[in-house]
Amino acid sequence: MVLNSVRATSVNDHTCAEQHGAEPAASTSPLRAHDAWTLPIEVLRDALDAEFFEDELFDDIQAVLISCDDLLFLATVPGLPEAERSHLLRFLFSEHISHSWAVVTLDSARTAKVSKTLGATEGPEDAPPDAHLRRVTDARRLYEGSQWAPLHGWRDDDEVITALRALITDSLDGTAEDIPEDVYPLPEGVGAAVTIGYDEQGEPHPLVWVRTDIPSGLRADLWGFCVALSASPDKAGAEPDENGVYYVGMERSPVTGPGLPLLAALTVQRVGRRPGDCDFALLDPVVQDAASQPEAA
Repeated sequence: MVLNSVRATSVNDHTCAEQHGAEPAASTSPLRAHDAWTLPIEVLRDALDAEFFEDELFDDIQAVLISCDDLLFLATVPGLPEAERSHLLRFLFSEHISHSWAVVTLDSARTAKVSKTLGATEGPEDAPPDAHLRRVTDARRLYEGSQWAPLHGWRDDDEVITALRALITDSLDGTAEDIPEDVYPLPEGVGAAVTIGYDEQGEPHPLVWVRTDIPSGLRADLWGFCVALSASPDKAGAEPDENGVYYVGMERSPVTGPGLPLLAALTVQRVGRRPGDCDFALLDPVVQDAASQPEAA
């Protein structure tokens, strides 16, 4: 098999700076990469009309996804523990969902190689292999009755933002504020700022500020990410600035596995919104005058 337009990445360090376009209309809700890590494997298989099988694969490949015409195959080598096999299948699904790759392979070092096409060349008539993804026009129905269904039904963005702010102020005994207008313009790319204090019992009490001059869907997902950042010990390897402030960027990438971004996506969904991609970048500390830093009201 010849892979065209191949890139290699570590599964653990995999990131994507690709920005998705405008969010779909409210009547549609396509699959997102995070769905591959939350829905049962059997639900993903049936929704995408995929076939699983085990076989000895080529070279050092441990798992492969192949999308061709109306066929979607996922293969793993025999003898894998069930938890490991499930993890590999979920990774293959997440890569296919987020980028419509025709081929995804994983080797024993968990390095992924991907391709848009099956052949050695990619011509203008080659369309992304997303026929399987188009089958799912409303992913919300896949969560009906599950542990990740919304607690109080699907709600609009403003209601979701209110609920997420309440998680910060009520559940975490923190402060949730809009970034004051008098500190604009903000440093390039900054969508939110978070600082976290801890009480004598080690419980977090965050102060969160989110900008308001952005679309409501992006704002809601940023609030969800800030809730996850505040509550989780996982800070994705980021360090705050000298004042203890984490700066959250506005560019988003697909969720590539368990961790902070997945927690953010699930938090947003549980309060009633189908999240977009929730892997927001934690930016390097921003240098700015003390007078321009947001203050809690």
